[in-house]
Amino acid sequence: MNRLLVLVVLCFVMIFSTSCQKREDKTLERNLFTFLISCTGGSLEACNADCAAKYPDITGVNYTSASACFSACSTNCNLSTTLLLLTNK
Repeated sequence: MNRLLVLVVLCFVMIFSTSCQKREDKTLERNLFTFLISCTGGSLEACNADCAAKYPDITGVNYTSASACFSACSTNCNLSTTLLLLTNK
């Protein structure tokens, strides 16, 4: 009886473990999409120039907004991560 129970449990484990779908890696697509949409001007220099044009005088009032703009450029226009993802494929 114990052998039958073990056999049934093993069958259920095998059925459920093989029925799972494989997860697709969409990291590269998301990274490229973020670059295309969020990187203003298409390069880090152009994005930083756009931020500098928006905030010519960085004062205490607009420091937070200017800092967020420059930080978004650094994050969204970073091609090194995209290149690393491409070379690993």
